[in-house]
Amino acid sequence: MVQPGRTPLHVQLADIIRSQIESGVFNAGDQLPTEMELMKQHELSSSTVRQAVLALVGEGLLYRRAGKGTFVAKRPIGRDLLTFSGFSEEAVARGFRPGTKHVTVEWRSADAVVAAALNVPTDESVLTIERLRTIDDEVVAVEAVSFVAAIGLLMEKLDLADTSCTEILERQLGVALARARQEITAGVARAKLVKALDVSSGAAVLQIDRTAFDATDQVIYFSSSSYRADRYIYTGWIERKSASIAQPRQLIGGSR
Repeated sequence: MVQPGRTPLHVQLADIIRSQIESGVFNAGDQLPTEMELMKQHELSSSTVRQAVLALVGEGLLYRRAGKGTFVAKRPIGRDLLTFSGFSEEAVARGFRPGTKHVTVEWRSADAVVAAALNVPTDESVLTIERLRTIDDEVVAVEAVSFVAAIGLLMEKLDLADTSCTEILERQLGVALARARQEITAGVARAKLVKALDVSSGAAVLQIDRTAFDATDQVIYFSSSSYRADRYIYTGWIERKSASIAQPRQLIGGSR
């Protein structure tokens, strides 16, 4: 219940609505009560209700549709920027249900990008797996993973329909994945991606390229994936290197 006090009323209302979303009172896609209904329910002014709703829109918890109302947004899919983890294991750890659709497995000639990443000659045959990755049955990424020949010969014999490649490599093939080099760039959806991700042409996507190595520093695979930018949030702690930190100066007050 909203009560007068030190905490502003619009902040209290935003906290109440946020709690209702987190507890499942309102689910993704549900329409929020109208501004008038919230005013009557909490005995607040229209400006206070509007402030609370706008704050939650800014947080990405709600979104507005002109002439329709305010709705609960889908929960963002968080990923750790500094942790080497597979799509499925990260999704499960965050309470989502990962899945796979439309798997294509074939040997291809490595193009310049794949060849450089896998450290093989251009046009060398590599096993490439293309998949649509889903979260709670919604397609959120298009993924292409290319393996060096030695690993590809083993991978092609396995059921790749709805299984984590990371799990297969580590648990079934005994590959000790250790580290990866990852690049994240901004992109836009065109042609194939528009259809696969069910987004409009020109929609923002996250292009994520990863080269994975085992414990002996041998390249295992190169993946190139396009993620829906409206569904993903990457987070990570960063620290300043001591050598780059200037000596502190007294900026305010003190003698001249």
